Amino acid sequence: MNSFCMERSLFNGLPLKKVLWILINLIQCGLFPVANNGVVFSANSQVFDSANVQYKYLEKPNQNDSLYLKSSDNFYKTDSIFSFRSSKGYFPSLLKNFGEQITAPFKQSTKQWIMTGAAIGITAVLIHVDGEIDKWARVQKTEHKWVNKTSPVITKFGGNWGVYSVIAAGALSAACKNEKGLQTSLLATQAMITSGVWVNIIKILTGRERPIADYTFSKTAGGSWYGPFSRWDQDLKIRKPVSEFDAFPSGHTATAFSIATVFASQYKDIKAIPVICYSAATLVGISRLTEHEHWASDVFVGGIMGYLCGKQVVNHYNKTHQYPVNPLLSKSKNKTELTFIQYSNKVGILLKW
Repeated sequence: MNSFCMERSLFNGLPLKKVLWILINLIQCGLFPVANNGVVFSANSQVFDSANVQYKYLEKPNQNDSLYLKSSDNFYKTDSIFSFRSSKGYFPSLLKNFGEQITAPFKQSTKQWIMTGAAIGITAVLIHVDGEIDKWARVQKTEHKWVNKTSPVITKFGGNWGVYSVIAAGALSAACKNEKGLQTSLLATQAMITSGVWVNIIKILTGRERPIADYTFSKTAGGSWYGPFSRWDQDLKIRKPVSEFDAFPSGHTATAFSIATVFASQYKDIKAIPVICYSAATLVGISRLTEHEHWASDVFVGGIMGYLCGKQVVNHYNKTHQYPVNPLLSKSKNKTELTFIQYSNKVGILLKW
């Protein structure tokens, strides 16, 4: 009723045909807002007929318009993974991951601090009982033939075999034009790289003796901790291979869990995938015990680091690859708004409430 009265006051005294002609031209020029929830009127963006107004605004957009680019277009073309400028390029994204992981401890919530404290407590307990757990793991290969056969194979998936598997999955996905599979493989490589860097830094700072070296050298329960940069310490009375100073944490376990976390997060809608991924990563961790390469605390901390790096990489990817939503298709409640907008080379008025 209010709208009708307004029109009468504006066009009183003019012939009906003249009024309709004025309204049609105003609408086509984008200068007259017609009451409709969240509808945009812009020049050359609609056709008018006697029944209703049909909008070409919802037609397939120009491929150069970033507001409506499909994710596949962005991934392969506009924001190429080979780009060094785009924040979605592989290397800029990798550097951003390192930055977020460095600052993560300073941005933790209360819940996260509680979980961190619990992880530290569990690690302390495991260090205390590492010797006892190692006694159990030491005899598994001799007592069980199936462990003797499978353990050396499983443990390789935390090293080169795991890396080759991710590369193969990415290559196969690219060949089959499976965008999600390729994205997941690339994210897995970023998780492996970041976790690998942090693991090796801690190894250098702790200088813990591996179980296999402990049997020969110090024969200390849980292995000796030689401290920072001990692998290069020329004053140590007993010189050992560099590999015997890098037990803590387990790099193989970190790699396995970083891969598992990325794939489990990307395909969490398929319930079996997370179960398979984390089970496989856990087996890799156990194999590090039966192969006498690591203590239980090494494996636990390595698994946590791989998991955290995998989660951060996926979360960062999800944040940087969120695309704007078409305001016409958004179902969210909007406040009343009347504003001028520009769409490509067109200017119009947006009225929403």
